[in-house]
Amino acid sequence: MVVACMAQLAAARDGWINLLPAIVDDADAPTMPTGLTALFGGANPGVTMCSWVPAGQDRRQREPTRLGIMHACGRLAAQRLRSQDVPVPEGWFVEQDHPRRGLVLRVPAGEPPEKVLDWALRAGRALCNVRLTGKWQAEVHFPRR
Repeated sequence: MVVACMAQLAAARDGWINLLPAIVDDADAPTMPTGLTALFGGANPGVTMCSWVPAGQDRRQREPTRLGIMHACGRLAAQRLRSQDVPVPEGWFVEQDHPRRGLVLRVPAGEPPEKVLDWALRAGRALCNVRLTGKWQAEVHFPRR
């Protein structure tokens, strides 16, 4: 289902998909910040969120497909992924690897959506600091047109 949505958004060159893991319901699990704390507080409870954006066209240039992962692992997320046997795939470009803004990758044109989704889920799991159920939720943001 998510792969079909990725194909639809890629064809439209618009929209995005957020992938959010389900966490184990522990009394000790941290709570998600809300409101202004979520935007400016910097306190990430350790849950990852992966965002996929298809290639598009802005007014000046063509924008590549991107995959971003918000995480609470601090510096050098790409290095941590490599050490956990989830290296950034060959041909993908690390555009940003920042402790607060996350890991952002440029995905080459023509990369199969199945491969991108599979890697995103494995990387999201590897960078998550809380226990996960193994299930993920996809928030699909379709173009307005």
